[in-house]
Amino acid sequence: MFKIITLLSLSLGLSSLIASEQLIVVLSAELNATNGTMQRYEKEKVWRKIGEEIQVVLGRNGLGYSDQKNPLKKEGDGRSPAGVFPISSTFGYDEHPNSAMAYHYADEKLICVDDIEDERYNTFALLDPLNPPKSFENMRRSDDVYRNGAVIGYNTSGEKGRGSCIFIHLNHSDHRPTSGCTAMDEAPLIELLHWLDPQKNPQILQIPKSECENYQKELEGITCE
Repeated sequence: MFKIITLLSLSLGLSSLIASEQLIVVLSAELNATNGTMQRYEKEKVWRKIGEEIQVVLGRNGLGYSDQKNPLKKEGDGRSPAGVFPISSTFGYDEHPNSAMAYHYADEKLICVDDIEDERYNTFALLDPLNPPKSFENMRRSDDVYRNGAVIGYNTSGEKGRGSCIFIHLNHSDHRPTSGCTAMDEAPLIELLHWLDPQKNPQILQIPKSECENYQKELEGITCE
């Protein structure tokens, strides 16, 4: 049964990559690891490496699956989502876009709603001080980790309690684990943002290394080391 579920999850993930020409692969040593590596790829006849492999920081409790397998990713679990997801947009503190993707200017009013009972759950909104959500993230943070970043299109249907506000963003100064995002140093993040091309339907694959070979068979060119 586990093998059937694994193959189904793999099939669902790979289907989203058919029209993609840009792929970000994040590999962790094991499911509960709080760090990993990231490698960019572009599709030619096979997937070709772009740039150098870089170190990334994951959720404080490692990875959680988007569907089919446990541990399932949930709101507040401290896990980064495992699976295949689109990179849907970018954000930053500058009024001018930091990539060719759709861009969210993170001023003092921009928030991301993580209140599971709010109809705006897992979306950006403008803060109404007179009627704020019960729970939300300010996108203009004092620690500046959202100075530049990209949105991982996880739980885009807004299913209650399955997790929200999942980003690629800057590392904390002490490189501590995140609450469920994927973080990196500024230079490689800026390079990543400049590379993203909406016409190439960029996707991110985040998995433990033990599962990489399953994807490698279909995604010729990616490496699992």
